[in-house]
Amino acid sequence: MDPFLSSNTGSSLKSLILIAISAILLMGFVPVTIKWVDANEATIGLIRLFIGAFGIGIILLFRRRSLKLKPTEWYWLLSLGLVFAVHWYSYFKSIKLSDASLAAIGVATFGIHLLVLNRIFYKEKLFASDFVAVAIALVGIFLASPSLELDTIKLKGFLIAIFSGFMYACLPLINRQLMHLTTNTRAFGQFGFALVAFCFLIPQSNFELSSNDWMGLIFLGVFSTLIAHTLWIKASTELPTSFTAVLYYCYVPLAIILGYFFLNEPIGWQKLTGAALIILANVWVALGHKKKQLQSSSPD
Repeated sequence: MDPFLSSNTGSSLKSLILIAISAILLMGFVPVTIKWVDANEATIGLIRLFIGAFGIGIILLFRRRSLKLKPTEWYWLLSLGLVFAVHWYSYFKSIKLSDASLAAIGVATFGIHLLVLNRIFYKEKLFASDFVAVAIALVGIFLASPSLELDTIKLKGFLIAIFSGFMYACLPLINRQLMHLTTNTRAFGQFGFALVAFCFLIPQSNFELSSNDWMGLIFLGVFSTLIAHTLWIKASTELPTSFTAVLYYCYVPLAIILGYFFLNEPIGWQKLTGAALIILANVWVALGHKKKQLQSSSPD
């Protein structure tokens, strides 16, 4: 029996799953809202990061958490923030150039990127199933990508989303160096230093927006950044990875559905099949490695 299930009641498990689903639901609105508002990438990043960093800072203040860190810890937090800033900016750019759903599909390739990065930097063993998963993901990317002849701009946006997925995959590698710090401390460093990076884009920003745009940006900052982030931290910390690995990718079909209803984005068999293959490949890798870890740690 799974030790998690044996040590938690059914009601607490349901509560955690509900929390995870709530976080994913709020995340699913991100690409649709970004596509909907007229604000550009710099403006969206500045507002979301300000709200996120301010909110996490208040939490740290009330919990009286000290930020007296070692120079190496500040270095890794700076790296975390800069990589996160590049991830967000490229993600926002891809949404503006392509569809909200296409951008979500492209970023969802991060699990395959992470597989390769873990092999390069941490010498983690690859299995035959991993190579099959990579092949499946590549087929999914090919199917989901817009036709070069029909829409070069959307194709460019989709490729930028894949790059954003690569940057997102770099974040866990940096977080490995900061595991001894609290989650909120890492989140504050991530949001804070990313905000500093986005401040260099202030000349490109435009805050003369409509009331609807401001409502959308505030929703992104409060609900899809601060609240969703907090809920997901709790869920991903207390739920087994076998749950979170599957639940996390639910935001892709959610983005596709929301994009269809709110933005009239087309849903074709190629987009759906490509998204399904990419999700399948990522979940396969996550669950496969989890199974191998359990087998290696179990007694003979």
